[in-house]
Order: sequence, then C-alpha cells, then structure tokens
Amino acid sequence: METISIKRAEKIARNINAMDLNYQYCDDSRTYRFWCNLNSKLKKILAALNEDDKSMIKSLCNEPKAKYFNLV
Repeated sequence: METISIKRAEKIARNINAMDLNYQYCDDSRTYRFWCNLNSKLKKILAALNEDDKSMIKSLCNEPKAKYFNLV
C-alpha cells in the first residue's frame, strides 16, 4: 500500500487549516465558489487516502478543522 509523502500531507493540512468553515454565509459569489470548490477537492482527496495517511494529516491540523473533515 502506497502512502503519501510528508510534503504532500503538509500541503493538504495547510489547505485544511486555511479552510473558512463559515463560507456558506458569504455574500460574495466568487468567494463562496472558491471555498466550496476547495471543500469538495479536500473531501475527494481525503476519501482516497488510507487511515495511516489521514492520521498523519490529522496530526498537522487544527482540531475544529480536523473534526469538520471527519479526521477525528
């Protein structure tokens, strides 16, 4: 089973930590679309990872954001 690199895990965690969890309340359609696209891409990436990779990413994430993406 292939695992992701630490550099890749850091990039994913960086995007998770940057995620605005309240983007649904944004009035600007471009901003809303950006966060919506990022959210869907992150969920798609996380769905393709194994549990070891997810635990590596979880250790790099803020707890509320990790909970939002079901890493906790």
